Amino acid sequence: MLLSQELRGRMRFLGNPHTLLILLTALILGLKLYILPNPWPKLPPEECTEPPIKTDCGLIFDEAHYVPAVRKMMRGEAVNNEHPPLSKALILAGILLFGDNPWGWRLLITLCGALSIYFMGRVAHSLTRSWKTGLMAAAFLAFDISAFNLSSIAMLDAPAMLFSLLAAYLFLENRLMLSGLAMGLALSSKTSSAFVLISLLAFRFFHEVYWRDSLREALRRWLSVFEKVGFISFAVLIVSLGIYDYSLNAFNTPFEHIDYMLNYHSSLRYKEGDVVYLPLSWTNPIFPYPRTPYFVVTVTVNGREYHPVAYYGMQTPLWWMTWLVAALSAIMAYGELRRGRFPKVEMFILSWFIFTYIVYFPIAHILGRWVYPFYFYMTLPAIAIGLPRILEGESFSETILLLLLISQIIWFIVWFPVKPQWLIDFLLFIGAPA
Repeated sequence: MLLSQELRGRMRFLGNPHTLLILLTALILGLKLYILPNPWPKLPPEECTEPPIKTDCGLIFDEAHYVPAVRKMMRGEAVNNEHPPLSKALILAGILLFGDNPWGWRLLITLCGALSIYFMGRVAHSLTRSWKTGLMAAAFLAFDISAFNLSSIAMLDAPAMLFSLLAAYLFLENRLMLSGLAMGLALSSKTSSAFVLISLLAFRFFHEVYWRDSLREALRRWLSVFEKVGFISFAVLIVSLGIYDYSLNAFNTPFEHIDYMLNYHSSLRYKEGDVVYLPLSWTNPIFPYPRTPYFVVTVTVNGREYHPVAYYGMQTPLWWMTWLVAALSAIMAYGELRRGRFPKVEMFILSWFIFTYIVYFPIAHILGRWVYPFYFYMTLPAIAIGLPRILEGESFSETILLLLLISQIIWFIVWFPVKPQWLIDFLLFIGAPA
């Protein structure tokens, strides 16, 4: 009897939604740790610091920029100043702790990527008060292979996503000063995190306008939020830049550094004839941007070709749902307003969608700035929340939601970046890419 009570207690613990979210995060962390040493460099660091960076250096995609930059920073050189320092500081700390090898480059970034899954679930739950939505949103992000790859390598994006989601969670819980601190860490990781800050402030602005009797009162209350979140996040960015500039004698003041970053990024314009994948191609399943190889190893045995290590950037089933989620969220928001209710969830989704994705349309088409499909990584939380929000409720729609998640998981398995031999053999047997 005692044993059965203990067993029931354990089952209740394992069935707890928060426990399931932690287990999902742990699963993704385990998979990230499994792939982390691949590829392993064949050349020593001193041969992989100056361009051209060779394949045998074992660097994936834009690691070829950031890892050499961190090595130079460790020698006291101020380099890669067009980006803020926090993500690179995490790479540097990893190298100091675990050596100048893939464990050092990627471990702390990988941890940020895994923790993003946890905070994805917390953001969705805080917004909807539904653990089902929270778990589904976390699962869609967890099994997005492009997000998985990008957040498993030594780049700026995973820390920016982690701190942005943490800031959003604290923002929804009305812990505004802590939200500003987290948002400052996101800005200190990657400057495009500013779009997330704008989306949160826009969401709160619409909220205040809806609930206040006058626009003046709404602005007054919104400015109070802006002071706590916007000013604190900017102050954190200034402090992080100041520490970097003072340590490496990079700029006289953090404001000079910000001016340099803004001028640098505004100068990155594509010319006629350049191959640039414009924002619509990121989410268009009919005319998608081509699958982008980040690092691919090709092996041919007995006439059969396969790729035991293959990191790609690509669309996934979640990306294909983007415009459906946006359109239905807008329709649902209109319906809520007609019924005299503020569409909190839909307004959050639409604000995040507009300021992390739609913003790139004028940037690319009007300003002629270079844009890249992996920028869509920061938009994924809006789509991951939007799908379960739209499809939850009726058994038929929830069956569709489950099938979409299953397709996301299958896509994840087929394109998993470091495949064990049994998976390669199975994929070759069924005629799938391997």
